[in-house]
Amino acid sequence: MKNIYYFTIIAFFVGILNAQNIIPSKDEVMNSAYTIAKKENKNVFLMFDASWCTWCKRMDQNMTNDLCKDFFYDNYVIVHLAVNESEENKKLENPGAVDFYNSLRGNASGIPFWVIFDSKGNILDNSLDSNGNNIGSPVTKDEVREFTAILRDTSSLKEKDLNIITEVFWDKNR
Repeated sequence: MKNIYYFTIIAFFVGILNAQNIIPSKDEVMNSAYTIAKKENKNVFLMFDASWCTWCKRMDQNMTNDLCKDFFYDNYVIVHLAVNESEENKKLENPGAVDFYNSLRGNASGIPFWVIFDSKGNILDNSLDSNGNNIGSPVTKDEVREFTAILRDTSSLKEKDLNIITEVFWDKNR
């Protein structure tokens, strides 16, 4: 009887721990984002990323830079879907995210890959440049120019805001 009691307690706590690590599905993430975007009159900025991805972390770091984070938060509902995780971290991937990523990226490769949607789920633009290459986390002058043109077309950002974003993202050593 004592063993059943201990087993029940252990099973209860394991269940709680597992419940806290549930990764939301692609549909849960996106439906929530569309609902918030509609309510707040914003677009959805979806970034596909992975825990190991240095460029993904750089993109996040730039978007949350104190100089420009409000520009992004005021215009977009920003969400992430994990894809391309290593075998030991596959559990971090959002269910359905890999198929969604593959359906949106065409022949381009690499992460971060981002897509901007309106609140109804219509694609407004993505991180593919005019040649079909993924600019991901833009750093060169041309990549940042393409990025800010996309932001200009999908937000209410003003030229002075876009200039600040350019300064944050552009790596002048590249």
